[in-house]
Amino acid sequence: MKVMLIGLDAPIAPRVYRYAKEGKLPAIASLIEGGVYAQHCLVPFPTITPPNWTTIVTGASVGTHGITCFNVHEPGDPLDKTHQGFNSGDCRAEYIWQAAERVGKRSIVLNYPSTWPPTLKEGIQLGGAGLSMNEWRYGEPPPFRCTLAAEQLFSTEEYPLATQVELREAGGWRNLPSCRRALEAELPLAYRLAKYDLQPKTWYLLALDDGNGFGRVLLCEDRDARTAFAELRPGEWTGNLVQNFVTSEGERDAAFRCKLLELSPDGSSLKLYVTPLCALDGWSYPEEVAREIKSEGLPMPHGGFQALNLEWVDTGTFLEIVDLAHAWLADAAVYLLENKEWDLFFMHAHCPDWAYHAFATKMDPLTAGSEEEARFYQEVELGFYRSLDRMIGRILEAGGEGNLVILVSDHGAKATTHPFRVAEVLEAAGLLAYRETEEGERVVDWSRTKAVQQRSCYIYVNLKGRDPQGIVEPEDYEKVREEVIRALYDYTDPETGKKPIALALKREDARIIGLYG
Repeated sequence: MKVMLIGLDAPIAPRVYRYAKEGKLPAIASLIEGGVYAQHCLVPFPTITPPNWTTIVTGASVGTHGITCFNVHEPGDPLDKTHQGFNSGDCRAEYIWQAAERVGKRSIVLNYPSTWPPTLKEGIQLGGAGLSMNEWRYGEPPPFRCTLAAEQLFSTEEYPLATQVELREAGGWRNLPSCRRALEAELPLAYRLAKYDLQPKTWYLLALDDGNGFGRVLLCEDRDARTAFAELRPGEWTGNLVQNFVTSEGERDAAFRCKLLELSPDGSSLKLYVTPLCALDGWSYPEEVAREIKSEGLPMPHGGFQALNLEWVDTGTFLEIVDLAHAWLADAAVYLLENKEWDLFFMHAHCPDWAYHAFATKMDPLTAGSEEEARFYQEVELGFYRSLDRMIGRILEAGGEGNLVILVSDHGAKATTHPFRVAEVLEAAGLLAYRETEEGERVVDWSRTKAVQQRSCYIYVNLKGRDPQGIVEPEDYEKVREEVIRALYDYTDPETGKKPIALALKREDARIIGLYG
């Protein structure tokens, strides 16, 4: 029997179950109807991507495998220094595919977080250095880096992080098509969040009025219409395009798509969306496997979600971008399952997590601005689950019959309600102090700080002899811990009248939830 583990990040299980039972997610429904649905599974704590996916493929508690949050703190480092928990070298437990290799089993690992560099020797791995393909979250400044570039928007209007362009009368063009009028714009590639330094490149856009107003554009590599690599009308996508880019580490081929979001008939406004530039290799083991994957989807880093948050794109375009990422994951999985030797298959898709970060508050009736807004975003939610379901269906078919199939998640999601700021509680209790820099920035004053919040759920005593800026004497360690816990339990939110802290544990007591300090 072969094993297939398909992971979805942060799905809301009761909603997925309901959609499946209503016939809206047929692939997931087939798994529920033919297997076991576990209603009361508990996830590791903290409920965050790197530690929980690591627990799933090691069987080890968070305290055992050592990836203790989204970021990892190394003992002895300053208390304000952490690094993202996506390096497999931070994992102190054995991965299941390592154990499988000892008994001659081969594994395929696809886009599974916190597993790069690869630890398998005989199997195949694609991605694992971030949350999606071509995304790097270790050894890089936060939040992440893309191999070549994140998505980009060219617009005549101003948008956050977009490239503002000007449409002007075309001049100096060769081989200009016959038209009533032509406008041009330069499109300099920004290479946003690039992992490498890239040689500058500029595309040239030609907007054409064929007699009924401006209705199409050409995207060209030079001011020569014969160098056009795409022609678009409003609302249209290109197919996959591939170009070569010169980086500080050599030349790299990248696939991408463009969508003409807007072109006014009078030529006064234009919006052009470009997906991330998706490197076609550099993220696989063995290295040559990457080039074997053929797909009309894209190995996309973080595509669509920031564009939606920044209001670059509407929700329809957002779902189209999401589908490109899922189509690639499906194509990669199908190719590997059908053409490579395997006994175990592991994969992860991050879409629900990013989507809920983007609009869970707008989707939940308790936090949405209106019933209409909640219903609208619930339809968007169903749209991305349908995309995932299509992906899962193709993967199940390629895997064949008689397999043990596990559909699993690392955690769920909830809408954000009232904020809780631990630092304010510690400061009010006299445990955390600040100072102001010459530039007016408020920073921690370590000379007066006894305890400090770190990462999602940890509070560290600033201990002398352990921490570089420690001030708490070892004999006062227990006293300060008691003060921290008392301050947390005593706190009542002045706006809501509620107590946000349900449980505060000392490190030795946290073993009951799998944490060992």
